[in-house]
Amino acid sequence: MGPEHPGADQRTHINSSGRQAVTVGHADRSTFTFLRNVDPRSLAALLPLLVAVGTAGYAALSWPGGPQNQYVWFYAALAAGFALSVRCAIAGSAGVSGKRSTAGLLLLASSLVLSVLGLAGLENVRRNGEIPVEISVRGTQALTGSGTQTLVMPAPATGKARDRLRLALTLTDDDPASPTCVHKTTATLTALTPGVTPGVQRVPAESVVEFDLGGQRGEVTIEISVQTRQNCVLRVARAGGTLFND
Repeated sequence: MGPEHPGADQRTHINSSGRQAVTVGHADRSTFTFLRNVDPRSLAALLPLLVAVGTAGYAALSWPGGPQNQYVWFYAALAAGFALSVRCAIAGSAGVSGKRSTAGLLLLASSLVLSVLGLAGLENVRRNGEIPVEISVRGTQALTGSGTQTLVMPAPATGKARDRLRLALTLTDDDPASPTCVHKTTATLTALTPGVTPGVQRVPAESVVEFDLGGQRGEVTIEISVQTRQNCVLRVARAGGTLFND
């Protein structure tokens, strides 16, 4: 037989005995050649894409909630970062990123920075973003000139507490068939929880009012009474709450 063809795969099989036995089989020269020829700068071009995908996955698993309009910065930064990271990865796979060009380095840095800014925007919403809260109504007595009910906001979950409460209130006639009294009705809101200000507010039957919680992190209760015409009976049709910071 003639000599081995140059460059042919060199396969070997190594056995050892003892407490720490080692077996190495089928060592393919092409595997080592591939690893030796990989350009680390091409691998670095994939880093922004991994960061963008990781940020998106983290956001999906830990979404803070609340109105979508407060995530505009997160969406914009992450989308731009993802687009640039894909372009960076394509350039790296084509070998373009192997060149130490200013444009290539700027593309890589920009895609990384945008993804990180998107993550920072998400964390800012987590700490300061608006959080919707359920407001329950205690008391079955209808609201007349002499009755009261209590609006209750439960203690926020861990990490959801904020400095202020925005209360959206709507009063309607208890009997829709009767002549309406809503337009001649006002409500008085009295904060029963210590530290919540203002302590008393008088508002229209449909209104949005804000309270400073004064560092309160537990349950908040607000008493509501109405000033209306004689024989008018009303009820709380809606009491929605939103926690937010200044």
